[in-house]
Amino acid sequence: MMLLPGNEVAQVHRYLDLGAKMEICQAPMDNICASAIQELLSYHPAKPVILAETGAVEPGHAGPSKYYPLDTAGILLHDILFAPFFSGSAGAGMSWHWESYVHKNNLWYHYQRFSEASEGIDPIEEAFVPSIIATDSLRIYQLRGKKTNLLWLRDSNNTWQSELDHGIPAQTRQGVQLLAADLGISTLPNSMDVYDPWQNIWSKISRDDLRFRLPDFKRSIIVRWSME
Repeated sequence: MMLLPGNEVAQVHRYLDLGAKMEICQAPMDNICASAIQELLSYHPAKPVILAETGAVEPGHAGPSKYYPLDTAGILLHDILFAPFFSGSAGAGMSWHWESYVHKNNLWYHYQRFSEASEGIDPIEEAFVPSIIATDSLRIYQLRGKKTNLLWLRDSNNTWQSELDHGIPAQTRQGVQLLAADLGISTLPNSMDVYDPWQNIWSKISRDDLRFRLPDFKRSIIVRWSME
């Protein structure tokens, strides 16, 4: 269906569903969203790819997830927005359950944070090449473009399971360092722009020898630099 010439957009639906037969639907939310986009891209559809419907449900899509009332910080929505884009989607993931989750928890500001992180970026002009690099404690989502390199670093120890199911607060990540070899590239720039979407704060960091030391952060952080 994705390859039919009459389809101008390739789109997919995928939910966090503890009753689903697909194991991926019980994974961390960023994995759920990213894997859906990766699957569509694997067909080489030569058209925009979108995660058109997603969220969290009770087993077998019996209704909105029991975790929604607990997710007042919007950790599910954050992953829904950022993971697809940083995996090669034509835009943010599209959340379902507006009335019982996004609006009820007043999470609209997360859309502004996504807009802030992608400000001035033209994905078509950039022709981004996505990749995902897993370390012991991070999933690094990378978009390498013609002019810009974007990273979304997701703390792999922080998930919906840890925060919403087990009640473990997000821990501050300290002393995280980036090396060119970690990203599969030969060189790093002299400076990078860093955006903390949880505090809505931009900062600039400079290279120390062959590495960068990132500011302290919780859950995730975005890194951006010019390739020119």
